[in-house]
Amino acid sequence: MTASHTQPETPHEQPTAQGATARTETGTAQTPPTPEASAEHPHEAAQRRNEPAGGKVVHLHTAHPTVPIPYVTPGDIFTNARTAASLLPAPRKLAYYTVLGAMTVAGALEWPVAVAVGAATEVITREQGTRRRARQAEETRRQAGPEPSARTEAAQRETTTV
Repeated sequence: MTASHTQPETPHEQPTAQGATARTETGTAQTPPTPEASAEHPHEAAQRRNEPAGGKVVHLHTAHPTVPIPYVTPGDIFTNARTAASLLPAPRKLAYYTVLGAMTVAGALEWPVAVAVGAATEVITREQGTRRRARQAEETRRQAGPEPSARTEAAQRETTTV
C-alpha cells in the first residue's frame, strides 16, 4: 500500500538556466545559475538585489499638510496694533505695574508679594469704578426728575381727589 505523501520513484526533469535539463531524484535540486543566465533575465537579478536582508519591509507614510501663508497688509498691522493697544491698561496703571515688576526683578519684592499687591490693587480699582458708576447713574436719575410712571400716578391722584 502506497501513501499519497511518498515521493514518486521516477526522476523529474527540470530546466536549468542554460536550457539543459538536470535530473533530480527529489525534484527540488537545481543547478546554480551561471553569469550567462543573469544576462538573459536582468530584471530578476535586479529584483534579488533589492530584496532586504531580513525579508520584511515596512512602508512609512509621511504627512504633508497644507499650511496657508497669510497675506498681511499694512492696514492689517495698524488694525491689530490698535486692538492690542486697547487691551492694555490705562497709562497710569501700566506705569504702576511696570514699577511693581521692576521691583520684583531687582529683588526688592518677592514674586508672591508682588502678585498679591497687583491683584489687590486691581480688585480695589474695579470695585471703586463700579461704585462710581452706580453713584453717577443715581445722580443722573435724580436730575431727570421722577420716573414717567410716578408722574402719571401723581396726576391720577390729583384728579381723583378733586
